[in-house]
Amino acid sequence: MTLQKSSKKVNTTLALAEYLGLSRWTVSRALNGHVGVKAETVERVDAAIKTLGFSPNALARGLRGGKTGAVGICFHTFGTPVFSKKLIALQDSLRRRGYSAIIELIEDDAAAENRVIRHFLSIRVEGIIFVGGPQSVNLEFVRELRNNNSVSVLVIDPFSESDLPRISLDRGYAMRVSLEKLYEMGHRKIAVLGIRQDVIYGAERVASLDKVSKELGLEWGKSLKIVIDEESRRMDFDAGRKLGVKLLEEARDCSAIMAINDQVAIGAMRVLLENDLSVPGDVSLIGFDNLDCSSHLHPTLASVDQRIEYFTEEAVEMLVQQIVEGPQKEVEAKFVEPELVLGESMAPAGQSREFAQ
Repeated sequence: MTLQKSSKKVNTTLALAEYLGLSRWTVSRALNGHVGVKAETVERVDAAIKTLGFSPNALARGLRGGKTGAVGICFHTFGTPVFSKKLIALQDSLRRRGYSAIIELIEDDAAAENRVIRHFLSIRVEGIIFVGGPQSVNLEFVRELRNNNSVSVLVIDPFSESDLPRISLDRGYAMRVSLEKLYEMGHRKIAVLGIRQDVIYGAERVASLDKVSKELGLEWGKSLKIVIDEESRRMDFDAGRKLGVKLLEEARDCSAIMAINDQVAIGAMRVLLENDLSVPGDVSLIGFDNLDCSSHLHPTLASVDQRIEYFTEEAVEMLVQQIVEGPQKEVEAKFVEPELVLGESMAPAGQSREFAQ
């Protein structure tokens, strides 16, 4: 049978049914893959879809109990460029698997998070990805949704304890490889810029630094000095400049710096240059996140790469497996090890002399 283009716009299931001379019920069942529909009828519907360029309304199908192909992403924004890269990578990874991402950006607001969850449920998403959350007050609600098979759930980098399926960057490992590398290069007095217990993902990093420094025989507070701004938890370029000034006041005897992220590292580097101190001539420097701009600096910035493409592929695969197979009894928890990217901002301690005055 040869199908002809219709002069009437076909953009609903009803219009498609009228075009084919079938009942709306039959067309709907064919679109949703129900058993009991004749093979030749399914072939007719498929042929018409291709001929007409018809796209079934996924949301409407979902509201009637079908699959929407939609995944909600509840994304806690933290104001750093790396989170934008993660969001884009998540959307691309979902799209390659045939899913559409519905993205909600929220701040540190539990009530807003709860509203987003309920909105996702109202439009029948097949899965929800939390980046950062869910917050503790919403955890039981989300746990029940998963246990009742209402929706598949995955948590990326939870910033509080969670017993949901999750995948996290191993920030403790990042601190270990960074500190061990500096130690290997002969540095024995190291400043830690902006990393503290009460910032997002800070506790894990501080605990790792404490443990590794003891293993290496570095004395906390003397060999390893934490430089923070007590009045602000900002982690941007301006925060880096401010911490750079504090560094010159409190830790001038350090030959190397580990910064909480690349923005802070770059801001601190600017302060050093303005005070006639060079990187790595006077002090070595390591950032975190490996932003695109880091390789265009002079010197190029050593940094910790989060392996975002690999990370997001693993995350989406975990969620899709739940959608296809249903929730597993064993809650899966994965850690992804980041990678230390060496740059020109690092040099052996013999070349990177202490800048004490």
